[in-house]
Amino acid sequence: MSVIKFLKANCKNCYKCVRSCPVKSIKIKDYQAEIMEDSCIMCGTCLQVCPQNAKHIRDDIDIVKGFMEDGYTVIASLAPSFVTLCEKPGKIIAAIKSLGFQYVEETAVGASAVSKKYNQLMTVKSEANMISSCCPTIVELIQRHYPQAVDQLAAVVSPMIAHGRAIKKERGQNVKVVFIGPCISKKWEASDPQTEGVIDAALTFEELINWFEKANIQIDHMKEASFDNKTPGSSRFYPMPGGILRSMGVENDIKNYYSIDGIEDCISTIDSIINGEVKGTFIEMSGCKGGCLNGPAMPKGKGGTIGSKVKLVKYADEKQGEKEIKVIKMEKEFFDRMPNQDIPNEEQINQIFQKLGKYDKDKEFNCGACGYSSCREKAIAVFQGKAELYMCIPYMKERAESLSNTVLSSTPNAIIAVSDHYEIQEFNPAAEQMFHLKKYQVIGKNIFETTEIDDFLYVKEFNREVIDKKIILSKFNKVGEITILHIKEKGIFLALIKDITETENEKEKLKAMKTETMKMAQQVIDKQMYVAQQIAGLLGETTAETKVTLTKLKTIMTTHEES
Repeated sequence: MSVIKFLKANCKNCYKCVRSCPVKSIKIKDYQAEIMEDSCIMCGTCLQVCPQNAKHIRDDIDIVKGFMEDGYTVIASLAPSFVTLCEKPGKIIAAIKSLGFQYVEETAVGASAVSKKYNQLMTVKSEANMISSCCPTIVELIQRHYPQAVDQLAAVVSPMIAHGRAIKKERGQNVKVVFIGPCISKKWEASDPQTEGVIDAALTFEELINWFEKANIQIDHMKEASFDNKTPGSSRFYPMPGGILRSMGVENDIKNYYSIDGIEDCISTIDSIINGEVKGTFIEMSGCKGGCLNGPAMPKGKGGTIGSKVKLVKYADEKQGEKEIKVIKMEKEFFDRMPNQDIPNEEQINQIFQKLGKYDKDKEFNCGACGYSSCREKAIAVFQGKAELYMCIPYMKERAESLSNTVLSSTPNAIIAVSDHYEIQEFNPAAEQMFHLKKYQVIGKNIFETTEIDDFLYVKEFNREVIDKKIILSKFNKVGEITILHIKEKGIFLALIKDITETENEKEKLKAMKTETMKMAQQVIDKQMYVAQQIAGLLGETTAETKVTLTKLKTIMTTHEES
């Protein structure tokens, strides 16, 4: 079951989690970050740096509540760093019991057994290196990323597992043991097949505080209670850097014992071990800088890490009656768990570089904006499907600028960008041609001083866009069709002007032609009407004359017959 989960969020072009991940176990796919569980070491760095709060830890409170509802005896194993949560530790113990835990024991009793085992092993293997195995993040760092050093991990369980086994041996296998501490990787360790069933659930301190709030439990109002077990104070030093060495009684031995905290320093030390530069040394390693006191699920208290350390030292110095845990299995095996990943050859890397426009070394900026330390490392991640091409910010910037410049320079339409104060910010070549002005002459100048366009005032005053409005630029002997948009979040007006001068001139010519044609047609009609009238008149006169002549002829003929 996943320990760290990513929520869908607008993490486009951020990559802060990738940059911060010490083992690059975060995959970017479709603008979303995904945990690569087979290589994640659960250090929690991505949780702390994400500006979108897109990552969260698996919450196991309901699992614990289920144990209680089912009638199990539920026992809390409380990490010694709990003392930083409250001025009076006994109040925390009482508050935990009020949640329904029948017993609250101190994990440090397991730490005491682990320290003794470390001392025994160092006596037997004095010539070999030994890396402490208490921190599951360090264990997974070595197993998954530096398997060459697996044989140098102390083959010993962590204090949490040692205490869990002791509880179940003493109180029975049916009880439920719940670890509570500042570490999220303990959730994974609890489900490790090799120790599965020892710890039934793991809660972080943040989960515990949230549970208190939901249950309306006020810690300050609780009456102090005591642990149900006793442990030597020296084992309580485990949460601070050097705490294991102090518990072992070798903190002043600077020859064969060292304490390293923080992933980067641990990685550097592991490299030295693999290279044979370190020999015959016990090395206490903690994944968190400042140890467990600065764990990823540790609520930030007053005084910061120093304040937490002061509280821990004061608490650890209190005299306690030591309780030896019963003999339990302390051994643990570690393995090479490094995931198989294909490594590209030079030709494949170069093919990826070419897609990114990196045709020579000068284009390998190694800026780290994508989250990877070098362009080559990023190219390998792309080949392995962990990263995508668009994650290269310089490439995307250059590509965007190239595309925008191509659009600006090749479009036949004038494009003018104007600030909210009406100062010209952009003036493309088509605008230069339309207004007979050069870009360098107008940038920063007032739009009203350089053009005849006053529609920007309308857009700003009435908060309305101008769409395809016809404008007359008499000064420039032009006619245009303008669209103006107000991009408020950028504080600019964007105007696109289409030169329709020729179109308008053609319209005028066509209009004049139509008028002339109508005039000529009217003249033809008038002339034809005149001709028709003339013909009609002539035809009328001829008919009348014929009629008179025939009438006369008829009269003569009639008169002749009568005679």
